[in-house]
Amino acid sequence: MAGPRPGAMNRRVGRYLQFAVLFVVGASLVACAEDESGPQFANEPAPTRPATATPAPASPVSMRATPVAATPASVADALSTRGAPSRLYVTTSDAIWTISSTGEAERLYASPPGERIIAIDAAPGGDRVAAVLSSDAEDGAVTDIAIFESSGEIVARFENLGAALATPSPEGSAPSAAAIDWSPQADRALVSFRHGAILEFLIESDAVRTLLPPRGDADSVVTPTWSPTGESVAFVAAEDDGRSRALRVLDVRDGTVRDVVTPPEGRFVVDYAWMPNGLSLLFTEGGELGGAVTGIDLWRIDADGENRELVVSAGTVAPVARITNVQPSPDGQSVAYSVLVPGESDPRVDSVWVRNLDSGLGFRIQVPSVVAVDDITWTDRGLAIEVATGAGTGRPPTQALLQVSQDGTVSALWAAPIAAATPISAAPAASPAAR
Repeated sequence: MAGPRPGAMNRRVGRYLQFAVLFVVGASLVACAEDESGPQFANEPAPTRPATATPAPASPVSMRATPVAATPASVADALSTRGAPSRLYVTTSDAIWTISSTGEAERLYASPPGERIIAIDAAPGGDRVAAVLSSDAEDGAVTDIAIFESSGEIVARFENLGAALATPSPEGSAPSAAAIDWSPQADRALVSFRHGAILEFLIESDAVRTLLPPRGDADSVVTPTWSPTGESVAFVAAEDDGRSRALRVLDVRDGTVRDVVTPPEGRFVVDYAWMPNGLSLLFTEGGELGGAVTGIDLWRIDADGENRELVVSAGTVAPVARITNVQPSPDGQSVAYSVLVPGESDPRVDSVWVRNLDSGLGFRIQVPSVVAVDDITWTDRGLAIEVATGAGTGRPPTQALLQVSQDGTVSALWAAPIAAATPISAAPAASPAAR
């Protein structure tokens, strides 16, 4: 069911869109060049001494994030890319694209009418990508899983995966899938469903088993991901209509589930990511103040729930802030994240940071004014930041990838127009965890 390969026409369109977003992004980068903030240590306020600012180059498409002189770490140290992938996969407007870290982009697949791309995830080697595809049927949505080579060829398709569930969704219709994640060995994948079930299927066969059964009307499983060892799966358990959110780990060998983080009343786990060693996790936790999700701090904890420690308080980057899009580096030395602050109606993007986990030294990465930061991933050339631009500004809404090189230079990597009501997601070729 793969759509026709676009060939040279799509590449020309891609180059045109890149040129357009370079112009828009470049203008924004120059505008924010004077807002350089320098490094910051965890749990300390921003330094009052002036940062050593580097002016934007003559080209209006890049700038640098520069540390304070004589600091014990540098942006290049924090942006170590050892072990990071060289290829990303992105879905937008019901199409799947592959984009290299050098900016070469090609559309792999276009959904036919009546089919939606729910989620994608790339295999650890970056040579394949799996997609959750949903189409309507008389008794509800039907979920298929398609496996694509990086060339665009469909190598396997698992039809109506939800039929493997012993229990239907609470509404009695076909269950609706929400996310997919490859195992670190690239031999299995898991698919989660909106009513809390997690299925595992083998890539090279049609064998499917239930890792976690449906959890009931009020309970759900959010973004389950394999541990780097492949022996367990972490997930956020949302209960009581979302008023309770805890971090749990499922042992896939015996089916036992243990609590890792159970926040006190009034606080909840928002996001998490496995550390590359598989022994600990990063997670964000906060409270709901006045109906707005604010004060979301970043923590680290062992997978058994011990040795919880604060990585960075949201109050050190803005008086009222939310830390989101948490992504540790492939070597586990640093973590990248974005910061949201309250806006006039919805939260707005304040900044993107990269922080060394040993020294606690953090660097603010200057990015242009964007509507949203949808994802942050690591590549062999630095960071890839997926953003949405244009909405509400009089310009056509655009999805773009910004690349932060190891010296802190920010440039536009790829862009495509956003169709109305189209979900946006990106999958790195070796994603350590989903959001």
